[in-house]
Amino acid sequence: MKFLVSVFIAIALIISSSSLKTTQQQEEEEVDITGCLAPTSGRATFTVVGQQGVKGDPGPEGPHGPRGERGVRGEKGEKGAKGEEGVGLQGDTGLPGPIGPRGYPGPDGERGPQGPPGPPGPRGRQGPPGVSVVNLTDVQYKQIKKELSTEFPPGTVPDAVIEQLRRDILDQARKLAICIANSDNNPATSCKEIHDCNPTAPSGYYWVNTTTGPLQVYCQMDANNCGNITGGWMRAAYIDMTNENNTCPQGLKLVSVNSTRMCTDMHTSGGCTSVTFPTHNRPYSKICGRAHGYQYGSPDAFTIFSQTNPDNSYVNGLQVTYGTPRNHIWTFAAGVSKHHNYHGCCNCPCAVIPGRNAPTFMGESYFCESGNTGRFERQWYFDDPLWDSQGCESGSTCCDRGGPWFTTTLSQEASDDIEVRLCLDEGKNNEDIGIEQLEILVI
Repeated sequence: MKFLVSVFIAIALIISSSSLKTTQQQEEEEVDITGCLAPTSGRATFTVVGQQGVKGDPGPEGPHGPRGERGVRGEKGEKGAKGEEGVGLQGDTGLPGPIGPRGYPGPDGERGPQGPPGPPGPRGRQGPPGVSVVNLTDVQYKQIKKELSTEFPPGTVPDAVIEQLRRDILDQARKLAICIANSDNNPATSCKEIHDCNPTAPSGYYWVNTTTGPLQVYCQMDANNCGNITGGWMRAAYIDMTNENNTCPQGLKLVSVNSTRMCTDMHTSGGCTSVTFPTHNRPYSKICGRAHGYQYGSPDAFTIFSQTNPDNSYVNGLQVTYGTPRNHIWTFAAGVSKHHNYHGCCNCPCAVIPGRNAPTFMGESYFCESGNTGRFERQWYFDDPLWDSQGCESGSTCCDRGGPWFTTTLSQEASDDIEVRLCLDEGKNNEDIGIEQLEILVI
C-alpha cells in the first residue's frame, strides 16, 4: 500500500513540473512516459523513456552480402564524338597480297634510238665464180663502140675517146672487185685498200696480192685497241689456245695443266725458241698487238742476260722483232715476284721492290708483270695472268704502261716477217712461261 502511494506522488510531481514549461519548450521536448501497472508479486513495474541520444560512431564493416540478380539492360546511348587521331609506332609490313589480274595493254611507247651495229656474222659460203674482168672488157669494148656509132655519126668519135672510156669502165670494175676481194681473180693490194674502198667491210679473210701471188689473209676491220686506226690491219701473228681446235705453231709445244692449254718452249734447259710469222712482203709502218700467258717458278725479267742489242737473249719472256739484224718492236717480260725482296735481282723494274732495269735500246716499249705475290715456288701461277695490266700491288707501276694492247710506229716502212722468241735462262724445273694468246697486227 505504501508502495502505491509513492508511485502516485512521483507522477504528480512530474506532471506539475511539465506544466511549468512554456508552450515552446513543450513543443521542443516531449517526454514519453509509458507506465504499466500490474501486480507482480505484489510490486508495480514502471518504465520511463527519455530523449533520443546522440548518433554513435559507425560500427565495423559487415561481411559482403550475396551477389544480386543481373539488372535489366539499359537503352543504347547516343554515338560519341570522334576522338583525336592517335599516335603510335608503325606496324610491320604485311605479307604481299595475291597477284592481281593482268591489266590492259598500255599505249605504244615512243620509238627508241637505233642501236649500235651488231657483231659480224659468221663467214658465209663461197659464192659461185665471178665473171672474168678480161672477158668482160672485150664485151664492154664492142658494146660501147656499137652504141657510140649509132648515137653519133661515123667518124665523129675518135677511137682514142672510145679507148679511154673503155679504160675508165675497166678501172671502175676493178675497184669494185677489189672492194669485195673474194676471189684470187680480183685480189686487193692490202687490207687497208679493202677498208678504204669499203669502210663497212667486216673482219675476215680476203684475197690479197703478194710477191708470190694472191693469198688469203685475215683483215682486222674493227680494231678498237690500236690507236686511232680501226680498220685495214693485217693479222701477222696469232695464237689462241682457248680454242681447243687450235694448235701451237711449229717450234712451240702444247702443254695442258688443269684444263689450261698453253704453248711453251720445247727446250728443257735455258735458251730461246724462235717462231716466224709471215707478213707476205706487204709493207707496214705501224704494229699493234698483245700477249696473254702464265708464269711457272722463277723467271727473272731482265737479269743475267746480255743487254747490248736485240740479237742477244735479253729477257725472260717474249721478244718481238723484225728484220736482220733484229729490230726491236716490243717485249713481254716476266718477273719472279710482285713484292718479295730479291735484293735488286729478278723482279720487274716497275715492281714495288724493283729488279734490274730494261735494256736501253728498248726504251719504254715493254710490259713486265709477275703472277706471284711472295717467294717463288715451283708451280704454275694461274690466278694472275701475265701482261693483262691487272693485279699489280700498290706502289707498282707495272699495270700503268698502257696494256694489255701495245701500238708502236716504226721509224721507216718495213715488209719483213715478224719474229717472236720465247726465252728463258734456266731449265724448266725452275722456270717456264706458257703462251695462251698472242696477236700481232700490221698496217
